[in-house]
Amino acid sequence: MKKQTVNIPDMKSWRQNQAPETRVCAKDGCTEEGAYKAPRSNHNVRDYIWFCLDHVREYNKSWNYFEGMDETGMEDAIRDSTTWERPSWKFGTSTKTSGARPWQAQFDDPLGVFGGNNDNGQSTDAPKLSADQRKAWSVFGLTPCNDEDKVKKRYKDLAKTHHPDANGGSREAEDRLKTINWAYSILKKHFA
Repeated sequence: MKKQTVNIPDMKSWRQNQAPETRVCAKDGCTEEGAYKAPRSNHNVRDYIWFCLDHVREYNKSWNYFEGMDETGMEDAIRDSTTWERPSWKFGTSTKTSGARPWQAQFDDPLGVFGGNNDNGQSTDAPKLSADQRKAWSVFGLTPCNDEDKVKKRYKDLAKTHHPDANGGSREAEDRLKTINWAYSILKKHFA
């Protein structure tokens, strides 16, 4: 059986056939090619100015990322860069954790492996919860309890925080409020 070959141009030859984009150095009076990029400002470091090699070296020597920032701004920029500009929180500050065993609210334990025993190793008389009930308690960030007033207060707090009107009509807030309302309807049945 004879192999068929398909003629696909390789990338190197394709790039050579493309017209290269030529830039002139941004330094006044320089006519060399601007092949080296440098950030225009610290507010948008991906907006570039193009220089020749000598002028990009000169520009980089004098460029200061923190120019025009006060001490607080510098500290904030350094702190953000250490976490790759992603938010972080201190351990144990989650609103999901409350009750005697706050770590239980962090994961679903349908077999009760972590919550079925109290500290002395004896079984508790905690009622078995359905998957919907477990999810509802998780949405509220509470451990199952018989305190209806506590659940009502938590519902009011969550509804107030995640209401679309309080969040500029956000679609995510609307979806979150629907989930909170669903969870509250499940928990109301628990108290009925």
